[in-house]
Amino acid sequence: MKDTTAAITAKYLEQEGVEYVFGVPGAHVLPFYDGLYRATSIKPVLTKHEAGAAFLAYGYAAVTGRLGVCCATVGPGATNAVTGVAAAHMDSIPLLVVTGQVGTKSFGRSAHQEATGYGRSVDQVALFRHMTKMSVLITDKDTVSRTLRTALRVAQSGRPGPVHLAFPSNIQLEKVDEEILPAVAYRPLDNASVPEPATIAEIGDLLYEADSPALLMGYGAARLAGDEALAAFVERLQIPVATSGKAKGMFPEDHPLSLGCLGIRGAKAANTYLRDDIDVLLVLGADLSEMTSHAWDPKLVPSKALIQVDIDPNEIGKNFPVTLGVVADAAATLRAVGAYLSTRPPKPARDLGALKDSTQYFSEDESWSDSVPMKPQRLMRELRAALPRDAIVFGDMGNTYSWILRYFQAYPEGMNFLPSGLACMGSSVAACIGAKLGKPASPVVCVCGDGDFLMTGMEVLTAVEYGIPVIWVILKNNRLGLIHDVQALSYQGRYCASMFGEVDFAAIARAFGAEGRRLERPEDVGPALAAALQADGPVVIEAVIDADEKFPLTSRATAMKDSVGLPRVIDSISVESARALLKMFRNKEK
Repeated sequence: MKDTTAAITAKYLEQEGVEYVFGVPGAHVLPFYDGLYRATSIKPVLTKHEAGAAFLAYGYAAVTGRLGVCCATVGPGATNAVTGVAAAHMDSIPLLVVTGQVGTKSFGRSAHQEATGYGRSVDQVALFRHMTKMSVLITDKDTVSRTLRTALRVAQSGRPGPVHLAFPSNIQLEKVDEEILPAVAYRPLDNASVPEPATIAEIGDLLYEADSPALLMGYGAARLAGDEALAAFVERLQIPVATSGKAKGMFPEDHPLSLGCLGIRGAKAANTYLRDDIDVLLVLGADLSEMTSHAWDPKLVPSKALIQVDIDPNEIGKNFPVTLGVVADAAATLRAVGAYLSTRPPKPARDLGALKDSTQYFSEDESWSDSVPMKPQRLMRELRAALPRDAIVFGDMGNTYSWILRYFQAYPEGMNFLPSGLACMGSSVAACIGAKLGKPASPVVCVCGDGDFLMTGMEVLTAVEYGIPVIWVILKNNRLGLIHDVQALSYQGRYCASMFGEVDFAAIARAFGAEGRRLERPEDVGPALAAALQADGPVVIEAVIDADEKFPLTSRATAMKDSVGLPRVIDSISVESARALLKMFRNKEK
């Protein structure tokens, strides 16, 4: 094929199954966009901001498992994309980030928007180096394809993640004559590394002989979502299953052996069982982060064996000492252990009913409240009842994340996606659009706070312009709920920069060309969702919630005091904080 290097690059992306490139074009990336237009079927999607482009690419990659691609021009375009790329890096999402660069003859001469690192210019490559698996500047037309193939291999091999290529404008226009190599020629098409048979046997024996085992699944085991091998494994061993927040819904939360999400903001059932003298814990693709592990609670250490399986060796034993650390693909390892145990009789049935009843598993009192304004717990229950089982739900950050984790039941047919590594507010507001493009047959819903929506809500226009039927449900309380709650509890009610004025989100949606609805009563949620699911375009639903409702406090929440930077308890006591603490301690757990 003889064409510009930009067109050759575009053909490689088409071969990789890329359907969309999300971005905001600038002069320095126009050759790349022209290559997309002339040489491929890839559809460029014009977003309203480069951060939105990165988040849309994130959402697309998260739901498809394929490469997401975003593009930004040199300088401010690249710096705008940083947060979305960093989120993908934290959450192990494979992205290719293409940025422009000034022509090579202009390097170091204060060219318009130059970002080479010369003088006072931003060093664009260095900027992305610590938030990607690879960040390089293309310097020669003859190295474009080789560099691109390396980037595609790095992004999609081992632990996935974003890669960045800075592409000078003049090199994009250079012509080359070369063959497009098939993907199998330059990267592995399957990451499924499996441990040695002896290791598989050791894992299987430890689990089968355990009296009180548990399985903790993280996003690194995402390929197991909906896999019959997972259900067979769990039911043969009668092993209770918890997930990290990011893996919520990977195992059906209505299964008799499901405990829900482990963590400070997770389900009481998971928090109780996994921290109550289990003997063997199998951790698959979970990093045992602060939020998941209850601030590294030593009660999570099992009495007999901690087995940790992860594709990334840096995660093994990072936060807890392991009995057996295995560097391998989590999904492939579980299948291999399941095959090893397949000839053994199933373990006796384990009944978790009493535990679930005592912890009000997805049925806490507030989930049934008829009060107005709506309790957020009741809103979560109504959303679950109204949405089909295969609905893909993107949850945003702040208190919204907590309400979803604990009160919204999730299933592998749809999955929940919570960009929780970097925990960027507004990330899901944009990412859900890319998700709908990746899974057009599935309903896609974003559940977000009003503060989240104010950050990236302009991307609703992107959904309108491309006719992408996404539903946003905004939890409206006119404040940054999590920050406001912390100020109530720890700063004696000194509320500073955590509240904002009344915003009519339904009217904004209508002004954008989307449908807009306002809900105030719990009985109105179901009909509104039913209508939104039938709409042929985007819908924004503003749901007014009880602004004073606070998430139940766990006994380990105070362990985060140092990392969050809270004042001493003795310095925090006030009438307001005492009232808030009393309310939160009503549902205190282990």
